Amino acid sequence: MVRTTALLIAGLSLALAACSPPRQAETPATTAETAVSLANVSSPVSGARVTTPVIVEGAAPGDWFFEAQFPVKLVAADGTVLAEAPARAQGEWVTEAHVAYRAELVFIVTGETQATLVLQEDMPADNANPREVTMPVVLAPR
Repeated sequence: MVRTTALLIAGLSLALAACSPPRQAETPATTAETAVSLANVSSPVSGARVTTPVIVEGAAPGDWFFEAQFPVKLVAADGTVLAEAPARAQGEWVTEAHVAYRAELVFIVTGETQATLVLQEDMPADNANPREVTMPVVLAPR
């Protein structure tokens, strides 16, 4: 009797689990490991109002670079690429450590324009899903 009850409870538990909607994956908190695997931007700051040319500086893991550079873009809200340039390593890039980079983006706008600064690793390991960092900025005419 006890065994039958235990089997019945186990069977009901499995049935309920099978009928339940799948659990949504929680967005992982930034961990030391993910922070190390992403580039950072020291200038400009998020939400900054910038004029052309904007100098983008920070540090990125060595594996973000290919031939000492990776792409940086300014993208308008409608997806239009307003500027694109390589971020160039400012030191030895064949390393797992973070390496300083610098990029200069030249753009033309006639009024204040909301945009997104996009940094993207070059030559990702899986060749399909490059890591990227995005940050809002406001582009101002000169």
